[in-house]
Amino acid sequence: MRIILSPLMRIAALACLIAPLQPAFASADLQTSLTIRNDGGEALKCVILFGHWVTSDIADIAPGQTGEVKIMRAAKDGALYVPRFDGRPMMIERIACGRTAGWWESIGDVPLLPLREKAEAASETRCRLSDRAVCTTPQPAMP
Repeated sequence: MRIILSPLMRIAALACLIAPLQPAFASADLQTSLTIRNDGGEALKCVILFGHWVTSDIADIAPGQTGEVKIMRAAKDGALYVPRFDGRPMMIERIACGRTAGWWESIGDVPLLPLREKAEAASETRCRLSDRAVCTTPQPAMP
């Protein structure tokens, strides 16, 4: 049996196939950057932890250097995410930094609540290692 679709039905079917490929984030969502400055004397390894044990490494940050993370902040509720390859959001649970060797034993979190509460185009946190990584509350970056 062969199904024949009218031109209008073909367009509607095509639209249904293409619609899921459109970005899932709202146009009002803000792209922001978070700079992580290493104020300590040894290299930092920082990792974005998403839901379901998915991670994304940020390049190791040498002493006195910075690493930058581009993230999206949802206008609706302040949720932080990174768009996936298909445009759907990968929700950020935490950003953790620690030593390059023995990372898990030395991790400390970057406080994300200020980024969720207020939209800033760019923010900076400063981290240093002691027993664990300690990161300051992100502040608006100076232009």
